[in-house]
Amino acid sequence: MADTLTVLCRLPSGIRLELHDLAALKSRAKSQAPIMAPARALSSVTLNGIKHDPLYHPAENRMLGRAGRTTVSTDFWNAWLEQNAHTDLVTQKLVFAESTPSRANSAMAELAQSRTGLEGTDHTTMTNGVTPLEKAG
Repeated sequence: MADTLTVLCRLPSGIRLELHDLAALKSRAKSQAPIMAPARALSSVTLNGIKHDPLYHPAENRMLGRAGRTTVSTDFWNAWLEQNAHTDLVTQKLVFAESTPSRANSAMAELAQSRTGLEGTDHTTMTNGVTPLEKAG
């Protein structure tokens, strides 16, 4: 098994993945007195977003079929995936991993037309009930 994976992130600016000690979080939640200090992550990884994709160009701002790629430790990814398997990030394939960069490229080719909901709207079409502003003549 490889030591690293290529993790793809279909979010525009990326995201920070954190691993937490779940037992410690549960004990914090059951505490009688509120604990005001933030929970500390055991480890974290910041994923590159779409804006780091080599095909992304800011002038076009096309995000469909693009993803940031980050090399992540297999152990970290498996532990994070176990803690977050039911989140929208995973179930909607906003963040997912492939074993090699070539498999990552193939996966993005398959998802090229799959919208995340974070893409901009087409500025040439109008939503129902919206009309263009009439210019005064």
